[in-house]
Amino acid sequence: MNFDIMGEHYFESVGILSGGLFYKNINDFIYTYISEAPDNSIAEDTEGFDVFQPLNGDSATIFGAEFAFQRQLDFLPGFARNFSLYVNYTYLSSSADGIRNEDGDERTDIDLPNTAPNLFNASLGYADKKLSARLSLNYSDSYIDEIGGSDFEDRHYDEQLFLDFNASYNITNNLSLYTSLNNITNQPLRFFQGESQRTQQAEYYGQSLTFGLKYDMFKK
Repeated sequence: MNFDIMGEHYFESVGILSGGLFYKNINDFIYTYISEAPDNSIAEDTEGFDVFQPLNGDSATIFGAEFAFQRQLDFLPGFARNFSLYVNYTYLSSSADGIRNEDGDERTDIDLPNTAPNLFNASLGYADKKLSARLSLNYSDSYIDEIGGSDFEDRHYDEQLFLDFNASYNITNNLSLYTSLNNITNQPLRFFQGESQRTQQAEYYGQSLTFGLKYDMFKK
């Protein structure tokens, strides 16, 4: 069950300012439970290994607030009027009932899994008759990914901050140059156990650069 209230204001030129609140009530949500294989497991030689199991919780609630702004900055003088700005932010607060540990006791110290408390996106763009470019930033707070027997054993997906850039330049009506540079911050994919300093898994992918020529055969 969802309740939402939203307000929006549209600018005379291209752009919108919006904000709102929302509340969600979720029954029988699914979470991934991690436990240690019992000594009397049917499979042989499984003692000490982790068992991953999807389970249903009882109920969960989410309260959130969101804000967004998008505007062509055409009120600025000169070439600056070709810039555009986009920003959005979401805040989440959640609680979950019915999540139990390996002893069958209910966990009362835990948020709804896979809900990041803070989400933020922003981009600054530029466009004229020849050149278009955009710098984009995306941020996601850390959140619980899988449930362990206690808060020490919970697996968290670490916070992420990505910065990307892309641009294109029209040489003629049909021929253009393009480029994109992704993951400028070299953001790793990282999981931690219980507390942020306890790294459980980390993967680094570096930056990726793409560039080339594009020719449109059908454009007049």
